Amino acid sequence: MDRTHSSINSLLEQATCITRRSKEATGETEPTEGYKRGQTEELIKFANDNSLWIDLSRLNITYMDRGGENEVFHDGNVSVVKLNNFEYAGDDLENFFIRIAAHNKFFGNVPYQMIGFAYNSLQEFCAVLVQPYILAEREATKDEIATYMQALGFEMDYYDEYHNSDYEVFDAVPNNVLYGIDGDLYFIDTQIRLRS
Repeated sequence: MDRTHSSINSLLEQATCITRRSKEATGETEPTEGYKRGQTEELIKFANDNSLWIDLSRLNITYMDRGGENEVFHDGNVSVVKLNNFEYAGDDLENFFIRIAAHNKFFGNVPYQMIGFAYNSLQEFCAVLVQPYILAEREATKDEIATYMQALGFEMDYYDEYHNSDYEVFDAVPNNVLYGIDGDLYFIDTQIRLRS
């Protein structure tokens, strides 16, 4: 299935709605740690019902690295594939989808596209994300990151943390922000959350 030219383009929005509805259906009957379990079950059902499982063995990708939440692969050409285990979403998977949508809003030169679901090497349920592979000259400097974030209307809280009226961006450190060969900055792996 060609996921880039179909209704699957709305996969991120559909998954966000599923996690939100699952949480609303739970209401006050379960503690927040129960949200994630129920949301995961609903997303697995969604993946089953809509044939959204990605068979990594059928993709021409090479393992690159593993971080706190992602297993990262490269297609040898223009894309990075990330298996995200929702680790940094906390007890509510909606946080993950808010973060990805906000990332695409603020850092649209290196957007995420969600193409389906898979299990990683540790058999953890994951969202499968595709992101452009950036040809980088080097990592961005702290000063370059600060200047870029201020141009977007964010205020610095700490050297790697910023906020505006709606969002907090953190982990904006040099190894998560690349200085491309074109002179642009690419925020490839920051954390974003709604301000409380």
